[in-house]
Amino acid sequence: MNVPSDSAEPKGTLALALAHGFDLLGPSPALAAEQAQEILKVAKGDPRAHLLMGAARRRLGETPAAIAHLAIALKAAPPSPELLLELALAEAQRGEGKRAMSIAARAMQTEGGIANGWRALADELTRAGDDELAGRAYVNHVTASAKDPALIEAAVALNDGRIAVAERLLKAYLTKHPTDVAAIRMLAELAARLGRYRDSETLLARALELAPEFRAARHNLAIVLLRQGKSLETLQQTEELLKAAPKDPGYRTIHAAALIRHGEYDRAIKVYGGLLAEFPNQPKAWMSYGHALKTVGRTPEAIAAYQKSITQKPSLGETWWSLANLKTFRFSEEDIATMQREYAREDISDEDRVHLAFALGKAFEDKGDYARSFAHYDRANTLRQTQIGYDEDEMADRV
Repeated sequence: MNVPSDSAEPKGTLALALAHGFDLLGPSPALAAEQAQEILKVAKGDPRAHLLMGAARRRLGETPAAIAHLAIALKAAPPSPELLLELALAEAQRGEGKRAMSIAARAMQTEGGIANGWRALADELTRAGDDELAGRAYVNHVTASAKDPALIEAAVALNDGRIAVAERLLKAYLTKHPTDVAAIRMLAELAARLGRYRDSETLLARALELAPEFRAARHNLAIVLLRQGKSLETLQQTEELLKAAPKDPGYRTIHAAALIRHGEYDRAIKVYGGLLAEFPNQPKAWMSYGHALKTVGRTPEAIAAYQKSITQKPSLGETWWSLANLKTFRFSEEDIATMQREYAREDISDEDRVHLAFALGKAFEDKGDYARSFAHYDRANTLRQTQIGYDEDEMADRV
């Protein structure tokens, strides 16, 4: 990361100290944080020092502290692309993918926007388990970095949701450039969005034939294989990824998920335990960790993992529903109030809303408040039917 400059400041010890701190971010974020702390002792309000501290804390997995420092920097000076990108990455890290995408868009529109910012955000969203938004961020990266007008047009169409147009353009482009692995991967992303996972798998396999070191395509292939329930094939891909980057949290996350699907719960628990010790701010990973612990009968630890998940992201409905399904667990009044607050939000996904409604139904059922319980179950089932397009009368007519 380059140090955001202040043209009014003469070169001196502060500038050198900041430059040294930013140089430390890659090899040792802990030392970068120490450097930022020393700088803040003498320059408490310097936005670049807060940016440095925020960037270091994010890399250490300390997301709330990172966002606090980045917010101070944002108030103290006009937002630089570096600052906005760091804030976007931190929001993605704590599971706020939509907010991260919005902030990243501002970063890229700012004069001097960072060329690889979208790709960095795609990686962070993947680590956070938001594959859909990660795919969109990757397409934005292609749009920003591609030089061929036809490929740019296809990327823009895909990003705008004009799927048929994007598919036509990509196929035409690949007829002329059949070995362009970036275009092949983009077509695979399109197929995955449509649920055509076998087509996506075939395309990604072709990309890897052409470019075996194309790790982004291999990662996408692992995700597509997992969505098809091909756990053994997924593990083969994640093992290759981990040979190249054994500490990568995104690779470790999908590796653990594949281990669970394959029934290797003890190995999955070990992977999740190590991952979450290093990168604790991952609400979906805590939820998956809880699933694995529950399966092997470690219920108290599963409850603790689920509670970590909802502390980090209270809107994550699946975690609440997972707690509701534990026979020995009962929601507190505070839990119920939190679920009601999150359910009332307008910016949560339908999937989260369904799970929250089911969990509230169970919570009120356990309290003996059957009227409110039924109302929430009814809302959940109505929304679920809307999602899957099920019409009982229409189905009866067909039968």
